[in-house]
Amino acid sequence: MRRAFIYGNDITPERIERYLPGNYQVVGNGKDIDGRDFVLIEGEDNAGWTMDDYVLPRLASGLWFGEEIDEH
Repeated sequence: MRRAFIYGNDITPERIERYLPGNYQVVGNGKDIDGRDFVLIEGEDNAGWTMDDYVLPRLASGLWFGEEIDEH
């Protein structure tokens, strides 16, 4: 399972959900310790629909940028 915090102006879970392929979903939202709004996404890479090659670049096209959570 891969997870990332997504940041950007006018960010809402509904807006981010529209940019995600079926193997990724919005699982939360809130504010970080610096007061920035974020949306948390998670999913499994599948058949080219990957975090690095599809999800984060597609979100960047809407001026939302991700920080993957390293769970190791």
